Amino acid sequence: MKALKNALLLFLFLGIARTMTAQDVILKKDNTTILSKVLEITTTEIKYKKWSNQEGPTYSINRSEVTRINFQNGDVEQFTDNVVTTPAPQQTEATYPQVQTPATRPQVQAPATRPQPEPATPKSPYSRGRVQFSLNGGIAFPLGKFGLTDYQTFCAAFSFFGDELEIGHGSAKTGFNASVRLHIPVYQQDKDIVGIPLKFNVMYNGISDAEKRAYREEWQSIGQSMNQQYGSNAYQFQVTKYSSYMNYSFMGGVDYTHYFSKSFGLFAEANIGLNIAQITNANISNLLGGSVVYLDYENYIQYHSGDGMEVSYTPKVNFAYEIGGGLYLLDCLSVGVFYTGYSPFQVSPTWREYSNSSSYTFNNGSGETTMEMTAPKLQVSALSLQVGYHF
Repeated sequence: MKALKNALLLFLFLGIARTMTAQDVILKKDNTTILSKVLEITTTEIKYKKWSNQEGPTYSINRSEVTRINFQNGDVEQFTDNVVTTPAPQQTEATYPQVQTPATRPQVQAPATRPQPEPATPKSPYSRGRVQFSLNGGIAFPLGKFGLTDYQTFCAAFSFFGDELEIGHGSAKTGFNASVRLHIPVYQQDKDIVGIPLKFNVMYNGISDAEKRAYREEWQSIGQSMNQQYGSNAYQFQVTKYSSYMNYSFMGGVDYTHYFSKSFGLFAEANIGLNIAQITNANISNLLGGSVVYLDYENYIQYHSGDGMEVSYTPKVNFAYEIGGGLYLLDCLSVGVFYTGYSPFQVSPTWREYSNSSSYTFNNGSGETTMEMTAPKLQVSALSLQVGYHF
């Protein structure tokens, strides 16, 4: 009986041993084992089915948890290095499962990177670093020679005596200076910008209150003289419109701007060009217009006084220049001081006595009398404080 018992134990042990050798054994680092059927070994995990349920689900275990696998055919797979390296930036190395004979595929070159286009050059952050349109305006303080400063003045120099009379700027009052500008940059170095300004400028100055008073008194005196000349009471003049000084110029030049920050800079500019100097007409009405001046009995003609007088000035083209400077503020606003001047021009005023009624005849019987005079040269200029808005 004892011999039979020993034979049964030996038979059972051999059966267990045969079973153990017919399956894959996964040995883990924690000294436990898994009886399995290994399906796939990758670089990161091991896929298997349980030996007791080979028709069941597929399991996986991290490769880093396994020390070795004893396959059913007697092969042994050792796992001594489970670190997965990161591919180099320009190439990829693939590692494949090693079941019986490890095999390594050749290195694969990563696709070439397309060249990236160079970024476009950004626009200048400074306003005058771009083509720029601006509107400017401000106060114009008269300087130079606008007209006579004594009682003989008529807005502009007006006499028979040429350059003998004193000329000054007392006849003009503070006016305005306005311009439309186009700035074209031609050179930029860091925060320094050089450009070409093109501008159309208008300067206006009326005549002073003292000048208006002297103007009225002068025409009252002229009416009295004419009454004495003709021996009648036919002239009493009243000024209805005063003359003013207008200058229209187109100039171009060069400007320079230095920026301390994006919204704050210092600028200077100089311009030259042509100007049209214009003194507007003055109108004087005759309150006694149509009165009989004298009678011509031989020709049966009655001479009547005119209804009014008009003083006109011929426009002149002359040379214009301007220099100035100031501050650039808030990226679109500037303040500056400018000196604007014009070359001397000869004034040629004309008197015209007119009648509103065709039935009136006076002086030579033509219904109109004109008289042109010569006068000293004027040399107008002004100092302007301007504010500019830049688009």
